[in-house]
Formats: sequence, C-alpha cells, structure tokens
Amino acid sequence: MKKHDDNYMSYSKESARVDTTVVKAQRDPDAPAPKSKKRKKKKFHVYVAILFVWLIAVTCVIIYGYRKFNSFLIEYEASYQSSDPQIIMNEVFAHFESRDIEFIWQNMPEHPTVSQFESEDVIKTYMLSMIEGKTLTYVESGEYTAERPCYAIEADGYVVSTVALAKVGQNEYGNPIWGLSNISFPVLPLEGAMITLPSNASVYINGIQLDDTYITEVTPPDEDELQYVEPYGGSIPGFTTYAISGLYYEPTVEVKDYSGAVIPVEYNAEFDRYNANYSSNHPEREALEQYGIEFTTLFANVISTDAQLEELDPYFPDGSVAYDYISRNTALRYFTGHGAVTIQNEQVQEFIAYNENTVYMQVYIEQEMQMWPDPEVVPTTTHIYLTKINGEWQISGMRY
Repeated sequence: MKKHDDNYMSYSKESARVDTTVVKAQRDPDAPAPKSKKRKKKKFHVYVAILFVWLIAVTCVIIYGYRKFNSFLIEYEASYQSSDPQIIMNEVFAHFESRDIEFIWQNMPEHPTVSQFESEDVIKTYMLSMIEGKTLTYVESGEYTAERPCYAIEADGYVVSTVALAKVGQNEYGNPIWGLSNISFPVLPLEGAMITLPSNASVYINGIQLDDTYITEVTPPDEDELQYVEPYGGSIPGFTTYAISGLYYEPTVEVKDYSGAVIPVEYNAEFDRYNANYSSNHPEREALEQYGIEFTTLFANVISTDAQLEELDPYFPDGSVAYDYISRNTALRYFTGHGAVTIQNEQVQEFIAYNENTVYMQVYIEQEMQMWPDPEVVPTTTHIYLTKINGEWQISGMRY
C-alpha cells in the first residue's frame, strides 16, 4: 500500500468546510411569475364553481324542457279531446233536455209550413209536445261520417230530430274544430176539417173565415121544399161543404148564419165531419112563433068545425095551393060531434130561419073537446112555411 508523504495534503474538518455563500439570483422582469402552490388551489376552486353553475344551468334547462314538453303533452291532449264532435253534440243535446224550443227553431234552416190558420207559436208548441215529458237520448245516425258527424235525437225511442255538425276550422295542433251545422225537426200537419153548412152561412177556422177556394161540394136545396116558398118570393139555401187540411191541431170551427149570429156546430166522429144546420135566429122570432100558434089554433078549429074556413084567408097569399088544399079537405065534413073546445099546451117544436124573409115552423097544440061521457084531447101539428110578401108575413106553404 502506497504511503503518503509529508507533502500529502491533509484536511482538517475546519479546512474541509466549504464556503457556500448564496448569491440571490436577480428576477428577470420580463419573465412570467413563477406559479405558486397557493394560486393553483384558487384556480381549482373557480373550476369547481363553474362546473357547479353549469350543472345547475343544465338541470334548469332539463327541468324547463321537461315542463315545457309536459305542458305540450297536456295541451295537445286537451286539443285532441276538444276535437271530439261529441263535445259539441253534448252542448246541443243540453238544449233538447231543457226543452229550449227557441234554440232548436233558430238552428233549423227549414221551418215547418205555417198556414194562415195557425201561428208560428202554435207550431213551436206542437214541436215541444213531441219531446215534452219523454226520455231523450241521442245516437249516431245512419248518415254519420268522420267529415260530417250526424246524430239522431230520440224521444222514448222514436227519432224526432237530427243534428248535423260541421268542421269550422282547426286548432294550432291541426285538430278539427266542430260547430253546429243545422237541426232538422220534421213535423207533419195531420189535422184538418170538413164542414157542411147552409150556403148563406159562413165558416171560420181558428177565427179566420174560409173563402170559396176551400169549397169542395155544393148541394142545392130540396125541390120539394122550394115549392112551398119560391112561387111567393121566398128562398131556401142549399148546403156548402168546405174542406181544410195542413193543420197541427184540431181546429176551432165556428159557423155564423146569414145575420152574423153564431149557430151550433156538431161533430160527427164516424164521418169525421162538422155539420151546421139552418139557423134558428131571427129578429122577429117571438112574433112569428105567436103567429104560428094562432094559425095552428085556427086551423085546428076549422078542421074540427069550430071555426069558419074563411077565417084562414088572411094567413094565405092569393092563389095559395095550401089554402086550396085545406078548403077541399073532406075531413071537414066528417069530424066527430063535440061540445066546447079549449086550446092547451101550445108550443113551437121547431123553428128554422132560412133567411130574413123565409122561415119554417113546426107547431103543436092540443084541443080539449067536450065529449060524452069524457072529454077528449085532440093533438094537432102543423108544418108551415112563412114568407114575407110585400112586407107582410103569410103562410106560403104547408107540409103534411
């Protein structure tokens, strides 16, 4: 092993210490500042905050979008539901259920025919009667299509009306918007009347006089009756028949005679006909009835030989066929002998005023005759036609 000589340097601990004086480096002002650990921590916090804000924003957008989409679904569903025509139909049907006849009438493009004898209100009342007190329902009619929904209104199972809907537009989602198109409520006027009355009388239907256009038949007077009055200026009207149809209700029939007085009208259900006979109204009726009783009393007394034939002269016009017949009646010569005669129970059983100048009477009286051993009551009935001749009433004819 090589030995070190004395010239070999030996170091002590002191001599071995190195002077390590630190010289502080000078910072270049143009160089970027060194990043410290503290600044890095601050940047991390900002990043987390930004991320948190972003997450909140995204969440809000998602929530908004969900709500918006959910709102769209709700609105679309409501829009789709509102496009169901049955919704409109339910609204229309509510008017039927409340018997709102004015609403129905206003939405009818064609109304039932209104005659001069019945008003519009009468027809509305008739329509109302078809649904009043009945159970109402509605169903799709046979004419129902997707483009034109149509429903039938039933009253106790019978169709009384139809309702048609129409597309009036579309909503923002393209679904159709429906509206009421029209209501059909057909009604048939099934009532009418046939009335026969004297030709010189007038007939009124619901207060309105029928004119000649409603005449269906004219029956002339009986020739056998005319012979009693025509030769002396009297007249007897025949009968005229009127017919009317197209009414919704059975009419009120009124007949007025030649003088404007109301005369009775009878309804014959078997023949479905109204009949009015000759009038019994006359301004001189009371006096004429008394005249008829006086004549019948005298006539009976002449027949029973209790009065002279000549006493009848004032009652008959010149050339009277009736007077001639009475004067030649053989019964005058063969009446049973009797005592005193009393007239009783006088009555006019029938009075007809054909017109102001011609009337007919059926007069009944009873003669109580003194006979042996007991009195006897002899009835007499006359059928006489009276005509006003030159201002004076006379018997123009007698019917036996």
